Amino acid sequence: AAVGDTYDTMADTGCDMSEEELLAMLRGIDASKIQSESQVVYPEKSAQAEEKDQEATTPEDLKAETFSEFLAKNPEKHTCSGKDLNQYWYSAITIEKMVAEVQAHGGEPLKVAFVSTPSLFFSLTAEQRRECAVLDYDRKWESEPGFVFYDYNEPEAVPEEIKGTFDMLVIDPPYITREVWAQYAVTAKLLLAPNGRVMLTTVAENAPMMKELLDVEPQTFRPSVPNLVYQYCLYTSYPSEGLDCDNPEITEIIEQKHVELRPGH
Repeated sequence: AAVGDTYDTMADTGCDMSEEELLAMLRGIDASKIQSESQVVYPEKSAQAEEKDQEATTPEDLKAETFSEFLAKNPEKHTCSGKDLNQYWYSAITIEKMVAEVQAHGGEPLKVAFVSTPSLFFSLTAEQRRECAVLDYDRKWESEPGFVFYDYNEPEAVPEEIKGTFDMLVIDPPYITREVWAQYAVTAKLLLAPNGRVMLTTVAENAPMMKELLDVEPQTFRPSVPNLVYQYCLYTSYPSEGLDCDNPEITEIIEQKHVELRPGH
């Protein structure tokens, strides 16, 4: 209980000492000190402290969905209405890494086009997405601000007002063939602002083709796509310190395969 509460609940002492004097004696301090301390006026919080408190209590609807929440709320669609969507989401750890890369290189404020990469777009806060766009074939998100319907069979069919406006593109087509990537490359060049950056994922075997189409290079970090049967690489059109590291998920998978291949396993 607080000191004031102790005063209010103190029983009759049965002696001539006041309650304050008795309490002071028990604590080894004098009553006058108690009285002076009780009158101390504490300074009000500074404006900076108030701002920190407000930041710490940001409403949940202004925060980014956690990466795991997106994955839980949006099961992969491999087909829809008879068409192959080939939706395969990155793992939560990979999403976190790629989102950090977007935040580091996507401009301020962020001006990023997420082409067939909705898991990354929706892992940003609503405020961070304000000047971004997600181009996707799946219309389940068409009511969301920033959604643009995209069919790679019509690579030039993008709104005029967003052409040449993005500082960064993040691309992950549903297929890895040259025919499909060539279409995405057309779209990318329409969307990208001068000196804009590109980050994309595809298989290692596509490295020469990706260099030719979008002038990108493979990075050390490799994305995890848990339900995909082959391993992707991550490519960028710029040097990246943030991607100059191994993905612990991929390392763990490789080590496990080595164990399984040993005699006796």
